[in-house]
Amino acid sequence: MRLRDTFRLAVGNLTRNKGRAALTMLGIVIGVSSVILMLSIGQAAERFILSQVASFGSDMMFVRNGPGDGTQGSGPPTTAVKQVLTLKDYKKLKQQSWISSVNAFVMQDLYVEYGGLNKRRSISGATESGLSMYDAEIDRGNFFTLEDVDGRARVAVLGSTLADELFGQEDPIGKQIKVGKRPYHVIGVIKPAGTRFFTNLDKQVYVPVTTLMQDMNADYVQFISLRIGNTPPNEAKERIRVLLRDTHNIDNPTGDLSKDDFSVAGQEDAAQRAGAIGTILSVLLGSIAAISLIVGGVGIMNIMFVSVTERTREIGLRKAVGAKPGDILGQFLAEAVVLCVLGGLIGVALGIGFSWLGIKVLQIYQSANWTYAVPYNGIAMGLSVSTAIGVIFGYYPAQKAAKLNPIEALQYE
Repeated sequence: MRLRDTFRLAVGNLTRNKGRAALTMLGIVIGVSSVILMLSIGQAAERFILSQVASFGSDMMFVRNGPGDGTQGSGPPTTAVKQVLTLKDYKKLKQQSWISSVNAFVMQDLYVEYGGLNKRRSISGATESGLSMYDAEIDRGNFFTLEDVDGRARVAVLGSTLADELFGQEDPIGKQIKVGKRPYHVIGVIKPAGTRFFTNLDKQVYVPVTTLMQDMNADYVQFISLRIGNTPPNEAKERIRVLLRDTHNIDNPTGDLSKDDFSVAGQEDAAQRAGAIGTILSVLLGSIAAISLIVGGVGIMNIMFVSVTERTREIGLRKAVGAKPGDILGQFLAEAVVLCVLGGLIGVALGIGFSWLGIKVLQIYQSANWTYAVPYNGIAMGLSVSTAIGVIFGYYPAQKAAKLNPIEALQYE
């Protein structure tokens, strides 16, 4: 029997049992669409992370608490390690002529109150040039000064969204708000800046780092950011390490990073780390979604066994009029492949649609920096795996049908 006739016969048999065919394909449809959706979200997450890292520029460096080689823990700061960085470190780095900008940061989530409204927001304790880290600009009023930082002034600068939430159409400049339980005077509002390095700048409150440290009864800063100008990144890292080893009294002549109580990372380090995380995320999500493809394959095998049993007399009749075992094998195998390929195509269409919709939801509720791209690798994997499943899981039932004895098949009740 010609291949075209085999597939035409397979399609005809499937259309006579549309309900069963649809239910049989459902597992493959869900599996393929899940693979595409998961891979699309994983790739979008990787692009988002890399875009956040790249937003700082190649001249940005971060000094964090805890030892490391620059690639470990290159995400947001954490208090899970021993806190060792102080304002003394910040001032030491600030004295270096080859460093164009230095900022010390402490962050804490507190309630911000004005006029009976309460919002739990991230409070960023920064130095006078703190906005330079994010390339953000003042919209109204002013940012706090060196005198404010040195004097532990209770002044605050609001993100644009938070200013709108608290004050609406009212001008916030000069008004008094409560941060935690302490009063602060609003002196400025920044222009809308969006999300930078996983931080929504528009919902933050910026206060002098010294004031927040006093309120927190803290002696240490969580991280220090600096811009190195035209200094090569590797050279800048080594210079920073030498300076901080001196202020921390660390004897480390061999430069063993595990002996340091701090770590230095740049954009390249963070990008490598983010890329590795994105790859792991895509593989993990794709593997989880692929399980449903296997489940769908098992379902197809079971349905094909039922179909062989129901059509035993038909198989016997075909063999009696001259059909070869290869023809029977090809017919049932073709039916399984048609089911899987058709289910794979439907799954691709649904997966693309759902992944596009998922990214749009993320853009609305989390960040506009999430971008959508068709996951061609997911489409290729979904179609190839679904076809392979049709062949693998359809072969055994088809082989069973091909081996039936025609006389016994004709006598089957």
